[in-house]
Amino acid sequence: MKKKLLFLAVVLSIAFVSCKKDKSDPTPPASPYRGVFVLNEGTFTYANSSLSFYDPVADTAANNLFFRVNHAPIGDVGQSLAKYKNSLYIVVNNSKYIYKVDANSLLYQAKLKGFSSPRYMLTVGNDKAYVSDLERTGIWVVDLSDFSHKKFIETGNTTEAMVKVGNEVFVTNWSNYYTSGETSNKTVQVIDCQNDELVDEIEVAQEPNSMVVDKHNHIWVLCSGSYEGVQDPALICIDPVTRTVIKRFDFIPGVDYPSGLAVDKSGQHIYFMNGGYGTLNVYKMSVEAEQVPETPFIVSESKVFYSIKVDPTNDEVYISNAKNYVMNGDVERYSASGEFISKFEAGIIPSYMLFNY
Repeated sequence: MKKKLLFLAVVLSIAFVSCKKDKSDPTPPASPYRGVFVLNEGTFTYANSSLSFYDPVADTAANNLFFRVNHAPIGDVGQSLAKYKNSLYIVVNNSKYIYKVDANSLLYQAKLKGFSSPRYMLTVGNDKAYVSDLERTGIWVVDLSDFSHKKFIETGNTTEAMVKVGNEVFVTNWSNYYTSGETSNKTVQVIDCQNDELVDEIEVAQEPNSMVVDKHNHIWVLCSGSYEGVQDPALICIDPVTRTVIKRFDFIPGVDYPSGLAVDKSGQHIYFMNGGYGTLNVYKMSVEAEQVPETPFIVSESKVFYSIKVDPTNDEVYISNAKNYVMNGDVERYSASGEFISKFEAGIIPSYMLFNY
């Protein structure tokens, strides 16, 4: 459910196609896991989300790990992952809960229900985490010491991607689909995470889908533009101290649909995807640049690039290929200079990636 209406249309249009069974995998690696976890969304309403793991040193991958360890499915639409201390958290969007598992063994520890449509989880310190929500106008505050709901911060808008700078959390207001267009889908709101209060908001562009923080502690916001009404896709840079937009790069409305913002370990370069179905190329851009690059860093070559992440230890770039949204996808691995290294098979719609070192 990552790309709202377009994604839902694609998934529902293929819902009658039988799902391909996963190929046999190598034995899961001995704990602790060192490498990258990949959460595979699965087909919307089919409850076939899964968890994969890739060891870049051994160049080996293992699939269906949650099921193989716990003998139970993850649920419907695996949205994102988070790690805190020795636990891994699996946010399951359409099933409306979050799993907590041991990060070393992946054994089940707990499940937290009560969300409307959880999206992303961000730890903010002192055994506390924020969880954004696609359908509720606010942020859930979760106590990680006993894995329980602590409170709900009302923001007036639905919430999506989050980053923390200092004692403030910046959250994108990506969708107003479930609020009948009555709330904003073109703002970034600021939360005081010491007092759990909304303190400000910054206007950006339509559908801000992802954010990263660069070496200057500036926040980059990637806005895809809207499929309905005003279309203004843009890449925007925010100074979190003054809470003002200091740079804005506009894309072509109706043509460009940028998504998947990532950053390298130094905070010097950002990466994003742009294009259309089967032509979603990857671009690399210096944070000092004065214009968006015209030449792709990595060309999709008709593959269905879906998500991107940069290894924080060596700047290798990982890009998932969703293929036809029904069969198992791949994750491709590239060097920091854009040279292909290897790829591995994951599950259906490989999406969120979390590096664990």
